[in-house]
Amino acid sequence: MPRGLEALTIVIEHRDPTIHSSETRVVAGKVSKGSSEATIDGVEHTSEPEPASTVRQRHSWSGDVLLMHWEKTEQSVTYISDIRQRLQEQGKVLIMSEHYREPGLERVRDWVFEKE
Repeated sequence: MPRGLEALTIVIEHRDPTIHSSETRVVAGKVSKGSSEATIDGVEHTSEPEPASTVRQRHSWSGDVLLMHWEKTEQSVTYISDIRQRLQEQGKVLIMSEHYREPGLERVRDWVFEKE
């Protein structure tokens, strides 16, 4: 997450094989919103969301764990995120584990979200 994150709300709608997520972030007092939709089919999907930018992503199941691979290349710089998502406590808690890489930075982090 960006440095200075003050709040994060994620809404996930899952109806296999489609997953839709939207998020609202507050960073340094500034609110930003985004959303995405993907198909959980194990196939790499490629898009060009803006000039000189390519996004490759793949979503698949490994038992009850959702695996997501996301890779964005902008002007020969590549950013990579691998995320494992799983539900616990009868679906009331979402655990997300991410391994993120970009030139000069690598981080591993876990997030725990409680359903409201």
